Amino acid sequence: MENDGGVLLGQGSGTLTTTDCVAQSMAVGPIFSAAVIGGALASFAGGVGPFVVILTMVGILGLGYVISEFAKRFSGAGAVYEFLAHTIGKKAAIFGAAAYFLAYAFLVGGLPMAFGSTAVPFWQTEFHQNVPWWIFGVALIAIVTVINVLGITFSVRAQLTVVALSIIPFMTLSIVVISKGGVSGNHFSVFEPNHIAAGGSVFKGLLFAILMFVGFELAAVLGEETAKPKRSIPIAIFTVIVITGVIYLVTQYVGTIGSGGPKNIPFDFQAIATHYVGSWLSALIGIAIMLDIIGIAIGFSAACARGLYALSRDQLLPKPFTKVSSRRVPIVGTMSISALMVILMVLAGLIWNWSNSTTNPGVPFDGFWMFLIASAFGSFLISLIYALLCVAAVRMFLEEGTLGRGAIPALFGFLISAGGIAAQFISGLAPTGTALQGRNLALVGIVVIIIWLVYNMVRRPGAVDAAGDHALQHRLTETGL
Repeated sequence: MENDGGVLLGQGSGTLTTTDCVAQSMAVGPIFSAAVIGGALASFAGGVGPFVVILTMVGILGLGYVISEFAKRFSGAGAVYEFLAHTIGKKAAIFGAAAYFLAYAFLVGGLPMAFGSTAVPFWQTEFHQNVPWWIFGVALIAIVTVINVLGITFSVRAQLTVVALSIIPFMTLSIVVISKGGVSGNHFSVFEPNHIAAGGSVFKGLLFAILMFVGFELAAVLGEETAKPKRSIPIAIFTVIVITGVIYLVTQYVGTIGSGGPKNIPFDFQAIATHYVGSWLSALIGIAIMLDIIGIAIGFSAACARGLYALSRDQLLPKPFTKVSSRRVPIVGTMSISALMVILMVLAGLIWNWSNSTTNPGVPFDGFWMFLIASAFGSFLISLIYALLCVAAVRMFLEEGTLGRGAIPALFGFLISAGGIAAQFISGLAPTGTALQGRNLALVGIVVIIIWLVYNMVRRPGAVDAAGDHALQHRLTETGL
């Protein structure tokens, strides 16, 4: 069954549960983030990664409160699109939606490279075979596409299963390392900011800690497809923040006390597993990281497809993006995100071969450089939208007379997200290398979005007004909890 561009995905007949919403927000990818981004956090935080995680979690809980309050009132598939339209205006909503879903599109686009670069050494170690990275990238795209085409219920439950399985090896390692006391015993200095190692900074670590939580709010895009969104989405958001926060806190502590020492153990969970337990656990952790990448890709793809659907439904993108399959899947949007992953994967391979053709011919492909660009791009834009949502929430609370209870969470959320943006331009904290390229690309993306918005305002003012009006229709009508 296809819709005509005006039918909602499931409002009034949604079937998704609270558990399904939790699964969607688990696209934050706690295991991949803990293993890959967590290493960078530990390095830049100067040995007090656990403290930085706690600090960041306070701000993210503020953001979670803000987004859950929006989700109790508005339930369109565009999520931030509707949130901003109801509070600070139609044009801000259109800009915010474009920036938000573009960010997630780039984040998911970088995952095939990250998956390939993770799978290649694992395959070499465990099976003694050299498999080209792009084969693993294509496999990831195929898996994610099939799962998402089968429907949102199947995809979110597959996603939750993947995440649950991937947590087990990390929890096993954590128990062993903590029980053995790591390199020099259990200690609490990692929770004290006055014990930062030379060259480290809480603020530097904060940038990576924010990135680790990105995605916690994605349950909001399921508002039209959830049976009781007013209840389920806020529960999902806070549940995921707490669960992932605990995972990051434990893994940062384990990585910090388990690394270093006379044998110079790196902050690498596979290396730590080999040292404290054995190669078998190292292999399971490698599998867990790859499984979590699959889970992230499923969640981000589903969210992006619904963003394209919402913008197309409101005539800001070509009409084919409104096509919905018999399984209530935005099918054109889903396939478009898969196509984007293929395009970025091909582009990454071509750029790598071209850049190394004369200086380092034959150097094995390392897809993490593209993933870092995509991550810097995505985290910058998403931090911008987080800050904008906090400002919008303050206005909403003022109009409703509830600022007393919402001001502090909104302030904490704003400080964390705005701090992440500001640090991108502060000498000594600003990114370098590929991360700097990602930030600069994000600035270009903002300019492109503004041009696109201005074009529509000038050439198609009626469409812009109509889109904003449509977004304003998505007020939550559910009354029960």
